[in-house]
Formats: sequence, structure tokens, C-alpha cells
Amino acid sequence: MAVDVEGSGGGRRPRQLLVALALVLMVGCAPKVTPQQALVEEAFAVCHAQGPSTKLDRVDRDGRFSVVGRENESQRVHDCMVRYAEPAKRPVPAGAPPAGAPPAPKAEALVASRLPGTWRGTLKLPPRAAGEVEVSSPALLRFVVAAGSIRWSLASGTSAVPLVADGTATVVDGELRMTGTVRMESVRSNVGVRYAGTMIGDRLDISGVTTDKQAHILSIRRTAE
Repeated sequence: MAVDVEGSGGGRRPRQLLVALALVLMVGCAPKVTPQQALVEEAFAVCHAQGPSTKLDRVDRDGRFSVVGRENESQRVHDCMVRYAEPAKRPVPAGAPPAGAPPAPKAEALVASRLPGTWRGTLKLPPRAAGEVEVSSPALLRFVVAAGSIRWSLASGTSAVPLVADGTATVVDGELRMTGTVRMESVRSNVGVRYAGTMIGDRLDISGVTTDKQAHILSIRRTAE
């Protein structure tokens, strides 16, 4: 019996080593998460509260994704994720432009040196639930260079419900990235916010989402100092 047990153990040992080696090889060859996949997963984490039944079904390496869940909830989460993860993209209007109309301006690479100064335009807050309406108000955004970094400050809202925000900005691969804090004086509450923007002609289009799931859409142009 002792010989049989020892023989069984000796027979198992090589298989155990092979299994361990196979696991190491599998881990070593596992594909890394791409930046696009990481951004989609981050967007889902931020937007999931808008549809608790929703699950992230698929995330491709190029950033394409699908979600599943109750129809209304999954649609809200999907739309929120698109705004968060791909803020520069907009639906293309149906129909061809009128004959002779000048071509629409295209997005261009942004350089940080173009940011410092005062920009004015509009801030839109899309409805977050059925029955709500979009809120649009004038917006003033300023960029300044301080201590080697770009700082920004935003003033918008109405006299009854003012909205102010500030933070830091960078330019990554020709696109604007902003992080900071939004303060709503009416409710004495501070929430984090992340924005991304692109230059289209002389206009800066910026989209973002706050940590309490409110989407922001800014369309601004530089003003004379």
C-alpha cells in the first residue's frame, strides 16, 4: 500500500506542476485593459445609479460597449455613459446641408496656449428624469495660468440659483480635460465634476458629468478682454 500511495503521489506531482505552469502562462498572456475600456468601465460606475437594473454586457477594446437592463433604465445609463466617456461626439443632423452652404467647421486639435482668457456662452443642464425640463443659462468661463498649471473658474445659473465651479485643466491629445468642484449656493452643496472639450472653429464645446449624475453641456467662445 505504501508503494501504491507513493506512486500515486509521484504520478500526480507532474500534473500539478503542469497545471501551475499553465496558469502562469495564462496570466502572463492575459490581454491588458485598453484606455478606452477603462474609460467605459469608469463611465458605467458613475452612471449606474441612473439605472440600477442595468449591467455592462460588453466592452470592446476600442471602447464600444453595450448595456442590458430594463428599457428605460438601460437607455438612461447608455446616454449618460456616452456623455461621460465620449463627450466630443454628437449626433449628425439628418438631411444634407442646403446647396451652396459653407461646410460645417470640424473639430481641431486644441493647444493649451489658446485657453487663458475669458470665454462666454451657454450652460445647458439636460433633464435627469421624466417630467423635468432642460435648464439653459448664460455661462462665463475663465482660464488662468498659476504656478505652472492651468486653473479654471465657471459662473453660471440664475440670480436665484447661482452655480459656480473651479478646478484645474490640461490638454491631452488635442482635447481639453477639466476636473474640479461645483458649488450650488441654494443647497449649500459641493460635488465633483469632470469635463472634456474640443475646439470647433472659434467655439469650445465642453461636456461633463458631476458626481451626483448631472450632465453639463457648455458652448462658449472667447471674448475680448
